[in-house]
Amino acid sequence: MKIRMKSKNLMAVILCRGLASLWIVTATAASATAEDRPNILYIALEDITPMMGCYGDKYARTPNFDRLAAEGIRYTHAYSVGPVCSVSRSSIVTGMYPTTLGTMHHRSNVGKPPAFLEMIPNQMRKAGYFTTNNAKTDYNIGGAQWHQSGGKAHWRNRPDKNQPFFAKFDFHECHSSITKIPENVIVQKRLSRLNPEDFHDPAKASIPPYHPDVPMFRKAWSRYYDSVTQVDYRAGEIIDQLKEDGLWEDTIVIVWADHGVGMPRGKHTAWEQGTHVPLIVRYPKKYQHLAPFDEAQGGPAKPGTVLDDMICLMDMGPSVMKLAGIETPGYMHGRALLCKSDAKKRDYVVAHRDRLDSRFEMVRAIRDKRYRYQRNFYPNLPYKPYEDYEFGAPVLMEWVKLARAGKLTGAMEMPAMRFKPIEELYDSKSDPHMVRNLATDPKYAGVLKLMRQRLEEWMIETIDLGIMAEAEVHKRAQGKSAHWDVGQELDNYRQILACANLQLKGQAAVPELESHCKDADPAIRFWAVSGLAVVTQAAGPNVVSGIVPWLKSALNDESVSVRLSAAEGLCNLGHWRDAAPVLGEALADPMIAARIRASGILDTQPPEASPELQVALENLHAAAAKTNVKRMRGIPYGLNDPFGRAYKAISGRANYYRWGMGASGSPESPLMAVQKTPFAKPTDAKNERE
Repeated sequence: MKIRMKSKNLMAVILCRGLASLWIVTATAASATAEDRPNILYIALEDITPMMGCYGDKYARTPNFDRLAAEGIRYTHAYSVGPVCSVSRSSIVTGMYPTTLGTMHHRSNVGKPPAFLEMIPNQMRKAGYFTTNNAKTDYNIGGAQWHQSGGKAHWRNRPDKNQPFFAKFDFHECHSSITKIPENVIVQKRLSRLNPEDFHDPAKASIPPYHPDVPMFRKAWSRYYDSVTQVDYRAGEIIDQLKEDGLWEDTIVIVWADHGVGMPRGKHTAWEQGTHVPLIVRYPKKYQHLAPFDEAQGGPAKPGTVLDDMICLMDMGPSVMKLAGIETPGYMHGRALLCKSDAKKRDYVVAHRDRLDSRFEMVRAIRDKRYRYQRNFYPNLPYKPYEDYEFGAPVLMEWVKLARAGKLTGAMEMPAMRFKPIEELYDSKSDPHMVRNLATDPKYAGVLKLMRQRLEEWMIETIDLGIMAEAEVHKRAQGKSAHWDVGQELDNYRQILACANLQLKGQAAVPELESHCKDADPAIRFWAVSGLAVVTQAAGPNVVSGIVPWLKSALNDESVSVRLSAAEGLCNLGHWRDAAPVLGEALADPMIAARIRASGILDTQPPEASPELQVALENLHAAAAKTNVKRMRGIPYGLNDPFGRAYKAISGRANYYRWGMGASGSPESPLMAVQKTPFAKPTDAKNERE
C-alpha cells in the first residue's frame, strides 16, 4: 500500500503497525521513574471562546481561571480543528486531523481507527499512568481505553496512590444548550454554584458587531457568561481536591474548551468565533523546567507568561505524552508544543467544517498570527440553514425573525446570506472581530495567494478526505479496515482538488468544468458539476442557459453524489420539476449520507417549489419509516429529523426558507429562485418547529 503522510515520516506508519508498543516501552524506560513523573489534569470546557477575565474580558467573572493563568501559561492563539465537539475531540484523543481519519463529519461514527493508531489515553495507560475520563467521550471513532470513564471516574480511585495519573474532567454547563433551556431550569441545573452577585447584567453585556443589539441577544450573552462563571467554580472545586490530596504541586493542569462559543457566527462555523478557544497550562514549581521554552525569557516559560504561539488543541496529546516520557509517533499531526521539546512551532493552524447534524458542508480555514483565510467549497449553500435542535433556541428564532424582516445589516447580515463567497480573508490587526472580508481587495492579493497556497499544500499533505462527498467516502470504505485507507489509496488526489479549485476561476472555468463532467472518476465529476452550479450564482442568462443542459445531463450520472449536486444546482435556478425525481430516488439510496443530503435540499427550497417537489413525498414517508432517526449515525440523539422536516416543507406545513422579498442575505442574481410571497408574521416561527 502506498503511504503518503508527512514527507519526513514516510515510513512512520509502517513501523508503528508493529512497533507502537515498543515506542512506549522504550520511551518510558528512558524517562524518570513513575514517582518522578507529573500527574496531568485536563479541565475540559464546552463551547466557549476566551470568555475569561485573564484574557482581558471585563464582563467575565472567572476568579479560578484567572488565578491559574497568573500561576501558569496563557495562550492567546489556541484553536480547535473543528467548530463542534465530536470533530474537535476526535483530533484531541488521536493527535490526528479528522479530515485524514475520515472523522470530519459530526458524529460520523466511522468505526475502528487504523490499526497503527493508539489513542492518547491508551498510550498514557501503557506508560504506567492511571487514566480517568469524567465523563464525555464523543470521539467520532472507537478505540479509546481509559482505566475509568464515567461520572464517577476520579484519580482518587487508583489502587496505588503513588501511581501518576492522567485525568480529565468535563464541565458541560457552558454548552450551547444554555441558550435553549427554560429560565427556571437554567438557574437550578446550570447555574447552581452562583451567588446573587455573580449573575451578569444583560444591560452591561458587550454586543459584538455581528449580533443585533436587542434584548434577546443581551439576555443570551449574559446567561452564557453566567455559565462560564459556573464552570469556573467547578474547576475551583477540582483544584481544591488536588490540594486536599496533597497533589497540587505534583500536577500539571491544562484548561481548554473544545471549540468556540455556541452563539450565531460561533459554534458550527469555521470563523474565528467558532474555533478560537481558551488554553491555560499551569506547571507546579517542581516541574517548571518542563515548561515550553520562551524566547523572551531565554528559558522555560515562567508563571504568568502569555504566549502567542499558534496552538492546535490536538497538540495537547503529544505534549502530555512527552511529559510522560513518550515520544510523538510519526503518524501524529499534533506537536508537543505545550512543554519542553524540539517540536517545530506552527506558522498557522487549520480548521474545517463538514457535515454537521443533517447539513452537508465543506469549509476550510487557515489562521496565522494575523490573517484568517476561509475557503467555502460549497458557496451554493447558505451559511446557516435551518436545523431543528439549533433553531429551537429563542436567540435563533429572534435571528430568523430579523433576517426575514430585512433588519440584519452590515456584519450582522453575513451569516444570513443565501450564498457564500468562495473565499474570505480577514485581518485581525485592523479588524479584531474579523467581519470585513478582504478577499477581493487588491491590497491583500499577495496574502490571499499565500494563504490559498498554504491550504492547498496542507490538503495534499494530509490527504483531506473532505474532498469527496460523504456518501462517496463511505462507499469506497466498504470492505476496508478504516476510512483512513480510502485516502491512502487515492492516486489522483491532486487532480480532484484541482477540479474543486476551478471555482476560483469563475466563468472562465466553464469549458474545463464541462470537460471534467465526462471524467471516469465520480469524485472529479462531482466537483465539475458542483462548479458549474456555482458559476450560475453570478453569471448572466447566456452563460446559465449553456450550463443548464450539463446539469440536466448529470441527473443521470451513476453516482448519487453527482446526481444530487446537479439537482441542487437546478433547484437554485427554479428547475424543480427536473430535480424532483432524482431527489426522490436519493431518499431510497442505501447510503444514509445520500438520503440526508436529499432531504436537506428539499427543505431548503422556497414555498413556490412545493407543488413540483411533492413527487418525493412517498419516498420521504418510506425513508422515515425505515430509518430510526434516534439511532441514525450523525444525527445526534434524534434531535434533528431531516425527513420529517422535508415532508413538512414540501407539503406546506412549515417553511424553513428565509430569502427573498427584501429579506437579509437574499441573492442579488435575478436568476436565482427565491421566495416571492411575503413572509409570515413573526409569530409563525412556532410553525417551523412542528
